[in-house]
Amino acid sequence: MTRFTASLIAAAGAGLLALSMVAPAAAKSVDVALITGTDGSSYTGAEPVEHFEVGSFTDTFHLNLTGPSLVEVGLITIGASDDQFITFTKVLLNGVPVSIQTDLQGDGTRSSLGYLAQAGLSGAVTLTVEGYAGGSLPVGSGIGASYTGTFNVLTSAVPEPASAALLLAGLGAVGLVARRRRRV
Repeated sequence: MTRFTASLIAAAGAGLLALSMVAPAAAKSVDVALITGTDGSSYTGAEPVEHFEVGSFTDTFHLNLTGPSLVEVGLITIGASDDQFITFTKVLLNGVPVSIQTDLQGDGTRSSLGYLAQAGLSGAVTLTVEGYAGGSLPVGSGIGASYTGTFNVLTSAVPEPASAALLLAGLGAVGLVARRRRRV
């Protein structure tokens, strides 16, 4: 083996070592099950996602709509420590950015909420969530961090009074998840 070949192999090995120290990219694909509301034109669904290792992730939620619909998306994560917290870095609903707000509470608990309503969606709808699980803990460490994606769908593209009730029901479900998470 020549010195050049040995140097090339050593450099490749160092590159692989450096790559292995980067945050792992976990990916989850979630099909959202929608439950029909009492009026027959509204639907709701909530899907929790858990991450058990510190690092980057890209999760994808999938909905299939039969006709033009108003879709409301909400995301929530709450953590009292780094091993429970998710940082959302980029969230898109069919390519449209979802705004994310992260707050630090007086007790040290952090919460991140995201919300977007988009009218006129039909067919395949995709919510892509990119983020980081585990705060400042070492990459690859074991954790128990989670968040919930909540979806409210109205089959008509024009918002109706039932939309507000559906939104409140969805936000209520998110609130219950948040409350339960704080007790843990």
